[in-house]
Amino acid sequence: MPDSMEAPVPASALIHSATLVSAGVFLLLRFSVFFELSNIMFYVLPLVGSFTGLYGGLCAAFQSDIKRILAYSTISHCGFLVVSSSTFLPEFTLYLYIHGFFKAGVFLCVGNVIRLSMGYQDFRRMGGFHKYLPFEAFFTGMGLFNLAGLPFSLGFYMKHLFFVSLGHLYLFNWLIFIFCISGAITGLFYSFRLYFYVFFDFKKGKKVVYEHVNKKNLVSSFYSNTSLASNLAIFGLFLTAYAIGIYFYLNLKANILIS
Repeated sequence: MPDSMEAPVPASALIHSATLVSAGVFLLLRFSVFFELSNIMFYVLPLVGSFTGLYGGLCAAFQSDIKRILAYSTISHCGFLVVSSSTFLPEFTLYLYIHGFFKAGVFLCVGNVIRLSMGYQDFRRMGGFHKYLPFEAFFTGMGLFNLAGLPFSLGFYMKHLFFVSLGHLYLFNWLIFIFCISGAITGLFYSFRLYFYVFFDFKKGKKVVYEHVNKKNLVSSFYSNTSLASNLAIFGLFLTAYAIGIYFYLNLKANILIS
């Protein structure tokens, strides 16, 4: 994880959304047949995963480095995925994979914010960026809205299904539930801190950061300091996340009604 925080933002987006989140949990799902024959699935994985979800969320809530916030939030979500993989409900676990699309899009938006702030990643040297990066402000807000699991977001329905699946755990289920619900609540704090202090707080950065921002210095004509291809990639990530999320949710709802 520390190496990924020093990596370029596109590499971080790939690591956190695909390699880190997907590969390990996908391996657990592929070997779930073997875990069913062991008590490890019932004892170790849910406890370790739920504690990791809480630990990652708490660490993210007390960070000021915007890449570290997203990195620790990924650790928290990996914990949720590990818990979900131990419930023998792979369809709910796959539904949580949508988190990766939102996280990748937010990472790319954060990369544009870091570029605007001349390489600073600490939001204590930012603020008021919504006037200069409205595209990033909108899509970062949309991504964090879903990652935090606020009502009427895809993240809200994903986490609802996740907590419903915890009923399949019969050992230490009360402790696992407390860890998971506490970890989910921390998502509200670090999402708000990241979004507010970067885009809507008073200007805390150096004066030169705000003086050089104009249409000539920014690449796109709609005040975004990245290329059109990058903006289309960010838009495509969010569009894909919503398309897959709605598809999964409708299929799950249909299967529940049929059964």
